[in-house]
Amino acid sequence: MAGAALAASPAQAADIEAQRLSLFVHARAAELLGDHDRAATYYSRVTAQGVKDDALAADAMSSAIIAGRFDLARQIGAAAPAERFNLDGRLFLLADALRDGRTERALSLLSSDKAGASLDFAAPFVRAWIGLSEGSPERRQAAIRLVTGMDKAGPMASYMDEQAAFLLLANGQPDEALDYIETALADAGGREARMRLTFADGLFAAGSREDALALVAGNDPILLAARRQLESGRGIGARIDTPAEGLSDLLAALAVDVNRGNRRDLPLALAQVARVADPANSQATIIASLLLDALDRPDDALALLAGVGRKDPLAAQARDAEVQALLAADRLDEALVAARKSGSGPGAQARIGDVYAAMERHEEAAQAYARERAGNLSDWTLLFLEATQRDMAGDWDGAKVLLRHALAAEPRQPIVLNYLGYTMLEMGEDPKEAAALIRAAHEVRPSDPSITDSLGWAQYKLGLIDEAVQTLGKAVALEPGNEEIYEHYGDALSRAGHVIEARFAWQAARSVAEDEKRIGRLDSKLVTGLSAHNAAP
Repeated sequence: MAGAALAASPAQAADIEAQRLSLFVHARAAELLGDHDRAATYYSRVTAQGVKDDALAADAMSSAIIAGRFDLARQIGAAAPAERFNLDGRLFLLADALRDGRTERALSLLSSDKAGASLDFAAPFVRAWIGLSEGSPERRQAAIRLVTGMDKAGPMASYMDEQAAFLLLANGQPDEALDYIETALADAGGREARMRLTFADGLFAAGSREDALALVAGNDPILLAARRQLESGRGIGARIDTPAEGLSDLLAALAVDVNRGNRRDLPLALAQVARVADPANSQATIIASLLLDALDRPDDALALLAGVGRKDPLAAQARDAEVQALLAADRLDEALVAARKSGSGPGAQARIGDVYAAMERHEEAAQAYARERAGNLSDWTLLFLEATQRDMAGDWDGAKVLLRHALAAEPRQPIVLNYLGYTMLEMGEDPKEAAALIRAAHEVRPSDPSITDSLGWAQYKLGLIDEAVQTLGKAVALEPGNEEIYEHYGDALSRAGHVIEARFAWQAARSVAEDEKRIGRLDSKLVTGLSAHNAAP
C-alpha cells in the first residue's frame, strides 16, 4: 500500500517527463545563446531529478564550469559517476580533490580505465606533486624524476621544464632548478611575468636571494613591484608548493596554448578549472577574463578581474586587462575612470595614457606616458608610446627625439626602426636614412607585412621602382586587404608602366578604404591615373 501510494501515476509521470524536457530545451537554448550560467542552472535542475543520461550530465558539468558556477559543478559531480564526464568535468573533479587534499581520490581519477576522457596527459605532473608532498626524501626524488625523465618528444614536453623547476624549488633544490628555469623562460611567451614571479619567489624561499632578484630585473611594473618586495625581505606570494597549485599552473598554461586553435570553450574551461585548483592563481583569473572578453562577455570578464586585489602580484596585469576590456567594448569614459582608480604604482600612468590614446586625446596621452617614464631613457616601450602620441598631436620634432632615444635603448627594435623610417618618408626627410632604418627593421622581421610595405615604399621614394614593385607585391601577399599597402602597390605599378595592374590594385584599396584622404586620392587615380596631386605621401 505504501509503495503504491508513493509511486507516481501515469499522468504524474508524464508531467514529470514533460517538465524534464522543458528544462532540457531551455538549457540547450541558453547554451546556444552563450548564456552558460543559465544553461548550467537548467541542466542542474534536470540532473537533480535523477536523469541517468551520460551526455546530459556531461553537458551540465561543462556549462557549469564555463559559467564559473563551481557550486553547481560540484552538485552535478556528486550526482553522477566520474566516468560520465567529458575532459573538463574530470579535470574539475581532479582539481577539486587536490585543492581539498584528497590525494587518494585524485589518484583514483587518474587511474580510471572506464572513463572516456583520459587524464593521462596530466598524470605524470600530478603524481609527481603528490609524491613530493607525501614521500620520504628518496621518494620525493623519484617523484621529481617522473617529470624530469619525460619524453622530450612527447605532447606535454613543453611543460616539463617549468613544472620540473617548480618541483625542485618546492623540494629546496634551487641550484638544480636554475637550468630548468632558464629553458622555461625562453619559451614563456605571454606568461613570462607570472613565471618570473613564481620562480623568483621559490628561489627566495629556498635562500637564493641574488638569483631571485636577477629574475625580476627590468622596467616591467609587475617586476618592479616584485623586486621591491624581495629587497624588503618579504616574499612575493607567488610560489608553487602544492599539488593543487602545480595543476593550476599547468592548466593555465594549457589554456593559453589551446587558445591558438579555433575552439573557445575548451581554453575557457581549462582556465576555469585552474581557478578551482588554486583560487589564488590570479594568472588563471586573468586568462579566463581575457577569454570571456573574446567571447563578447565583457561584464563577466570585468567581474572576474575585480576579484584580483591590489596586493596581488599580478594586480597591474589585472588592471591593464580591465582597462583594455572596457576600451574594446568602446566604454571609454568607464575605462578612464578605471585607469584613474587603478592606483599610483608602476604602470598606473601608462594605463591612463592608453585610454587617452584610444580617446584620440594625443597630447594628454603623451603627457601620461611621460609621467610614467619619469625621465627614464632606458625603457624603449614608454619612449615609443610617448613618441607616437606626440607625433599624432603634431609634434614630429619632439617625437623624433624620443624615437632616437628608444633606438639608443634598443637598437634592433623593428617597431621603432620602422615607425621612425616610415614617418621620415612621409615627412619628406632624408629617404636614404629612412630606407636604412626600414631595411634594418626588415632584417629582423622579414615576414612582417607593415615593415615589408615600408621597405617597398622607401625603394619607391628612392626611385628603385622595379624593386619597389617586387617588395610591395610581397607585402600584399602577406596582408591582403590592407588599403595602404594596396595603394602603395598601385602607385609603384603605375610608375613601372603596368597601368592595368595598377588600376586593379587601386580598386582593391578603394574597396576596403576607410581613410577619407585616401579615398579621395584613390577616386582621383581611378579616373585620371597617377599624378603629383594624388600620389600617396
